[in-house]
Amino acid sequence: VLQNLIAQQESKTASMLESHRELQFFYERDSTQKDQYICALAFKEREIEKLDEELIAVNTDRNSKIEAIALLKNNEQEFQDEIEYLQDMISANAK
Repeated sequence: VLQNLIAQQESKTASMLESHRELQFFYERDSTQKDQYICALAFKEREIEKLDEELIAVNTDRNSKIEAIALLKNNEQEFQDEIEYLQDMISANAK
């Protein structure tokens, strides 16, 4: 699920960058509408920044989940070690 979200965000960012390049091309070609292009470029840049922030949030969430899974696995191993220790103690006392 997270991989899909990351791929979607990267695709959106690539699309926005392409739009940004197109707007720059038109701006350079037709300076009569300079102000409109400047506003459009600024808007696209804000859109790209928002997408980058969303991608950072998704990656942060993903990293938090990875850390939680590692902690759970560590706890599981500690419990397993404790169970083995107790079983050894029971076996030793039974003799």
